[in-house]
Amino acid sequence: MVAEKEGVSPPKLRPQQLQEPLRHARRTKKQVSDGFTIKAMMKNTVVKGPPAAGAFKERPTKPTAFRKFYERGDFPIALEHDTRG
Repeated sequence: MVAEKEGVSPPKLRPQQLQEPLRHARRTKKQVSDGFTIKAMMKNTVVKGPPAAGAFKERPTKPTAFRKFYERGDFPIALEHDTRG
């Protein structure tokens, strides 16, 4: 068996592409604007989407007249118990 020395290993050679510093790419910030405006037609602009409509959001139900009378104990309904259909 060969015993390796515990010490600093020589630096590993990396490909030439990785050794060069990265060039700064020109990054332009996209300007966010509302739709159907003059700004939306400019360069480097992004039109933000529409706001959420909330069509599928759960809406609380309002108490109906029947619910009010039922909870109070009054029944606004008159039932006839007879033999007619």
